[in-house]
Amino acid sequence: MPTNKIAILILAHHNPEQLSVLINHLQPDFDVYVQIDKKSNLGIKELPKKSNVYCFKEIKVYWGHVSQVYNMKFILEQAFKRGYERYCIISGDDLPIKSNSYIKTFFAKHKNNLFMYANPLPIKTWGFNHGFDRLDRYWFMQTDNRKLVKIRGRITLILQRILGIKLKRYPIAYYAGSNWLNLTHESLDYVFNFLKENPLFLKKLKYSRATDEIWFQSIIMNSPLKGKVINDDLRYIDWTTGPDYPRNLDDTDLEKIKKSNRLFGRKFKLNKEDYKLLLFLNKLMKE
Repeated sequence: MPTNKIAILILAHHNPEQLSVLINHLQPDFDVYVQIDKKSNLGIKELPKKSNVYCFKEIKVYWGHVSQVYNMKFILEQAFKRGYERYCIISGDDLPIKSNSYIKTFFAKHKNNLFMYANPLPIKTWGFNHGFDRLDRYWFMQTDNRKLVKIRGRITLILQRILGIKLKRYPIAYYAGSNWLNLTHESLDYVFNFLKENPLFLKKLKYSRATDEIWFQSIIMNSPLKGKVINDDLRYIDWTTGPDYPRNLDDTDLEKIKKSNRLFGRKFKLNKEDYKLLLFLNKLMKE
């Protein structure tokens, strides 16, 4: 087992400057794994070279496509090989809003708990038949043109409903939430064994839509580990005020961020002019 007990897993595709800030802040206290979208222009050589920073660029990732599931599975497998007490998946656009010391202490107090949103489908606020159409219809998501994929998805969904085309789900009760997970070694061991013994589960997701928010939750919530799940992903996210959804956090969010009991903020889009925000976050991350 490594000296560090927590692995931070970062899914990234752009902004090497901000990503480097994130890695350099985390690296002294955590092992860091970075999985870069293979079709992005971001290169591994642009990132900090540290002995406990592991960078990969293995999978082409498309919005809403099952490749997002494969991408998560890949980076989890890489960290699992070394073995950690805790695995946290974040985005390259995220930043901690608590200090490394606070994060370590928090997880030490909750050693056996998984922190992730995991709510049973159907979910009223989710479109497409409250989430079930993500699983029950054919979706053709493998393109970089998000506008095109949304239009094509709407048209094919309507046609499938008219024609009565419906996929047969893998027989399990489905749960969903965000794909920002805070996992234990025990939970990963269970999930990887489940996938090995039930290969049809992932095969059934081949033509699904945005099931990166479903696959892990569904396996765990149908397992003996269900009682260890705390329904919270520990992320400060603004889904309401816009204009981006989720909102790009800036210096107008500082007080709300400071009052939050979450561990990470999602999402930031920093540049050299964001001095006030950077100074604030730097202070916050050291408290």
